[in-house]
Amino acid sequence: MNFPAPRLKRFSLAILIFFASISLPKQAMASGDYGCSKIWRVVHHGYEGCSNVAFLSPSNDTRVNLLLMMADLRPAKPGPVPKKSTSIHPVEPLFLWEQFAGTLGSQADKDAVRNGDMDAQKNPTSCPATLPPDDPFALALQADHELKPEERDVLLKARQQTQSGCAADASAGAVAGAEKATKTVSAKAYALYIEGATEFWRSDYDKAAATFSSLATAQPAWVRETAIYMIGRSLINRAQVGAFDEYGSFKKDWHADPKTVSGAEAALDKYLQQYPKGVYAQSARGLKRRGYWLAGDIARLQEEYGALLLLSPEQRNVSDIELVQEIDNKITTPPDTFGAPREGAQGDELFRSTQNPLLLAMLDLQAMRTPEKVRGSSESEGNHDDLVPIARLQQQKPYFAAQMPLYEYLLAAHAFYIENKPAEVLRMIPDAARQGSFSYVQFSRQMLRGMALEALKDHNALGFWMQMLPGAQAAYERPALELAIAYHEERAGEIRNVFAPASPVHYPYLREVLLAKVADADLLRTQAKNTNAPQHERDIALFTLLYKEVTRGNSGNFLKDLALVPPTAPTDGYFTLDDYPHSYFPPDEYQPSPIPLGIFLHDKTNANFGCPGLRTSEEQLVKDADNPTARLCVADFVRLNQSVTYLESMTSSGDELGDTPSLFPGGIFVRMDTYMAVLANAKSSRNDKAYALFRAVNCYAPSGNNDCGGKDVPKAQRKAWFTTLKHDYADTRWANALQYYW
Repeated sequence: MNFPAPRLKRFSLAILIFFASISLPKQAMASGDYGCSKIWRVVHHGYEGCSNVAFLSPSNDTRVNLLLMMADLRPAKPGPVPKKSTSIHPVEPLFLWEQFAGTLGSQADKDAVRNGDMDAQKNPTSCPATLPPDDPFALALQADHELKPEERDVLLKARQQTQSGCAADASAGAVAGAEKATKTVSAKAYALYIEGATEFWRSDYDKAAATFSSLATAQPAWVRETAIYMIGRSLINRAQVGAFDEYGSFKKDWHADPKTVSGAEAALDKYLQQYPKGVYAQSARGLKRRGYWLAGDIARLQEEYGALLLLSPEQRNVSDIELVQEIDNKITTPPDTFGAPREGAQGDELFRSTQNPLLLAMLDLQAMRTPEKVRGSSESEGNHDDLVPIARLQQQKPYFAAQMPLYEYLLAAHAFYIENKPAEVLRMIPDAARQGSFSYVQFSRQMLRGMALEALKDHNALGFWMQMLPGAQAAYERPALELAIAYHEERAGEIRNVFAPASPVHYPYLREVLLAKVADADLLRTQAKNTNAPQHERDIALFTLLYKEVTRGNSGNFLKDLALVPPTAPTDGYFTLDDYPHSYFPPDEYQPSPIPLGIFLHDKTNANFGCPGLRTSEEQLVKDADNPTARLCVADFVRLNQSVTYLESMTSSGDELGDTPSLFPGGIFVRMDTYMAVLANAKSSRNDKAYALFRAVNCYAPSGNNDCGGKDVPKAQRKAWFTTLKHDYADTRWANALQYYW
C-alpha cells in the first residue's frame, strides 16, 4: 500500500530546518498531513514509501513494484544518467511514487502528478461549471440533419443553461423551454436527454436512470447510444450513495445494495453488447470494475485487471499509471480501512482469486514486509514464514510459466527477506551483472544478488556493483547502484574512493552526507579545494572542516583553512545537504540553500560578554588551549549560530549512509562541557565563572529541555547553579540578568 505524499508550496528553508531538528516520521502516514524522509540504504524490510528503489522490493510502494513489472512489457526507455557536475537535478536513488509515475508516465500522467491529483477516482459526481469546447452533445446537434435550425439553437442554449452549475430553477426552466420549443421526434429526444443529464448531475439517479431508459430506442443515434451507457452509469452512482466518508474511504459497515449493483452491471453489459467498440466502451468496462469493487467481488475484479495488464495503454484506453493507481485503490486497500494491506481471510482471498503473475508478485512482495524492530530481534521467533508461506509461492508456480525469471526472483526474495539466507540467493540467482541493459526484473535479480553478497561480506561485492553499472540504463537504475557503491565504500572504510576522479557516485547527497558525517580533515580539505567538484559540495566540505576544527580544538589548522573562505561568502543560509526534496519543491523551483561560510569570518558576537570575534578567540586558543574566555566565546559562536550549524544534530536510523563513526578526531561538541570545564578551571575569572553558570542554567530555558547537548542535568542541579550564581556572584551582571531556573 502507499500513502499519498503531500503536495506543498515552496516555503522557507528555515521551516525545513525546524522540521529536521525534530523527529519527523520516516514515512507519510496519511494523505497530506505528515512529512516524509528517506532512509539511505538499498536494503529495506518494512514499508518505506518515501524510499522507493528501482528494483522489486517488499519496502516499495505497491504501485512502484507493479509499474516496474509493467514497464518490462513495453519497449525499454533509457533513463537519464546524471553527470558528475553538470546535472542540475540528477535522478534520485530513492524516490516517491509520484516522481516515478511522472518519469515513466504519459504527458497526461505527468500533468496529473504536477497537479497533485494522482489519486483522483476519475468518476465525477458533481455538475461541471462549464462545457468543454468539444462537448459531444453540441457536436451531435451540429451533425444531426433531421433537426431544424431553430430547434438546434434552442437545444444548444438549453444545454448551456443546464450545465452552468446545474442550478435547479435554471435547469427546470431550460428543460421546459426546450421541450416546448421542439417539434420533431429527434429534437424531443435531445430535449429529454437534457432532462436526464440534469437529473444525473443533481444526483437524482433513480429518475435519471428512468429517463435514460425511455431513450434506449430513441431515433438519434448519439442519443440512443449515450442514453444506454448513462443507464449503467446512473445505477453505479446510485449504488455508491453514502459509501464514502470525507476522506474518500468507505464508511464503516457500509455495503452496496446487490440489486442496484447487478442492475448496473446488466445495463453496462447491454451497452457493450450493442456497442462493443462504442465511444463509451472503455468507460463502461471501468464502471463494471467499479461495480465489482462496490460489491466486494475481488475474484472478478482481479480477473479483469489481469486481462487489462496484458493490453497496451492504447488498447485499454487507460494509461499504465491510471491502471496501477486503480488497482492499488481497489485491490491493495481493504474497503473499510485506509493505509494497511488486506490481512487474514481478506488477504487469503486475494491470493486465491489471482492467477495473473504481476498481481501475484505485487501481493507476494507486500506480504514479505517485516517491521525493522522485529527483524533479527529477540521479539521474533522463527523466520516470519507465516507472513508469506513458502508453500504459497510454490503453489503459484504454474501461473508464472511465462514469467519464470520473476518467479525465481520471488523465491530468492523470500530467502533473503523472510528466511535470512543470503547464501540461498546466490544459489538461486546466477551472476548476470555484465549486461548491456537490464529490464527491471533482471535488475531486481542482480540487485538482490549484490545485496546477498554484501550480507555475506563477500570480497567481490564492490566489483559486482561496478560490473552492473554499464547496463543500468533504465530510469532510476544507475542511482540505485550509486547508493549501493557509496554504502559499501563507507562500510569498508574507503570513502575516499567515492571522491576519486573516476568515481561512479555522482548523486549529491551520497557524497555530501559522507563529507558532513564521516570524512576526516584531509578529505574535507581536498574536496574544499577541488575545482572539479560542484560548488555546493565544496562549500559543504569547507564548512564541515572549519566547524569541526573550531569545536574540536584544532585552532591552528582552523586559522590556516580560514583562508579558503572568500571575503564575500554569505552569512545567511543553512547547512543543508543536497538531497533534492522534490516532495516539497518542483524540480524547476528547487535551489539548495547557500552554505553560510561567511559566519567564520564575520561571526555573530555576544557584545554583553565581550567576545572579540572567532578568529581572535582561536588565536588565543593557539597560545593557550585552556583559555577560559576564549572557550566560552567558541561556545557562544556555536550557540548564536545554532540555527545554521545544526550539523551535530543530524540523526538517522543507525544503519544508513553516513552512520559509521566519524574519521575526524574528537567527539561531538557539547556546550555544557565547556561550561563545566570553565567552572572547574582555576584560571577562570569571576566573570568567566558567572557567565558559565548563567549559560548552564539557560541551557534549559524556557522549555526545560536541554539545548546544549550531553546528558540531561537534574532540576535540582540547575537550581543549585542558580543559587550559586545569585549568592557567590551576586555582584555580576549575569546574576542580575538571570531571573529563573528551568
